[in-house]
Amino acid sequence: RLPKPEMKAVRMEDLLSRLSVLYQSFESRNKAELMTQCVPPDLEIFADEGMVSLCLVNLVKNAMQSNEDNSEGRITVTAGMHNGRPEITVADNGPGISTELLEEIFVPFFTTREDGSGIGLSISRQIMRLHGGSLRVKSTPQKETVFTMGF
Repeated sequence: RLPKPEMKAVRMEDLLSRLSVLYQSFESRNKAELMTQCVPPDLEIFADEGMVSLCLVNLVKNAMQSNEDNSEGRITVTAGMHNGRPEITVADNGPGISTELLEEIFVPFFTTREDGSGIGLSISRQIMRLHGGSLRVKSTPQKETVFTMGF
């Protein structure tokens, strides 16, 4: 069970800046270029910063792992407003996720990786639900996968 979120105002730009710094410590960071953008730059959310950061790091690590065999790997993290609500998207240009697996990936302990635990996306979705939001995914195989954290 996850603890109840300790909500406070969090600047999205600061969150993305810390993510970029942390990304530099990842062992496989050279496999994919990370780009971040926050529009508007003063965008804030009311959230538990630690929990949202955990979710975001998990999504970026998954994107990085999906790009392991892609010499032109890209991960784009964008914070902004959509339909009047804040959201963060994590997009990568890895191999994508088949239609059959799109809902399975959120099931606890489901994994497609030999060394995976299968709990990261399940926990990430729980975190977003605890924030009254959602975690959604769209994927076009061999083109792009986009996870959206909606607040």
